[in-house]
Amino acid sequence: MLARTGLLIAVGMLLAACAGEKDSRIACPDVDVLRGLGDVTRFNPGPGRDPTDVLLEAWIDRVGGSCQRDDENLLVDLAVRIVTRRGPANRTESATIPYFVAITDLQRNILSRQTFSAETPYVSRKSISFEDVLTLTIPLSPGVETDSFSIFVGLELSEEELRYNRSKLKN
Repeated sequence: MLARTGLLIAVGMLLAACAGEKDSRIACPDVDVLRGLGDVTRFNPGPGRDPTDVLLEAWIDRVGGSCQRDDENLLVDLAVRIVTRRGPANRTESATIPYFVAITDLQRNILSRQTFSAETPYVSRKSISFEDVLTLTIPLSPGVETDSFSIFVGLELSEEELRYNRSKLKN
């Protein structure tokens, strides 16, 4: 619930940031974290799924940014903040957290999808957050409005991790 509230605030900030000056206002795409893909619990290999088997937990904490338009493109500076926590089964000093950003049209046709990966060093900390700022370029055709797109963000999950998330959603 807290993550969803943070997301709503972030989307509001993104839309407010896109407003700019009165004469240059443009509508920005909606930004959303896909349900079930906003967090991950990664376990040690094997059948164990109790708290002592957790390698790491990670979640998308916030998305936001700003946008502007040039003659042919909508330029979106998108900030993605991810938090990760090392679990008791993790003996490494870092973790790799892959995530994606997809751009769709209003009919949810995927126009672009990019995967990003961040290496998070734990050093002596149990948790760490990082923020990537990405510049997305969306080509605009004549007559297409800047709010004719949506941006979706999610963590790249294995099938097992996705099943685990879906089982949590059912409860």
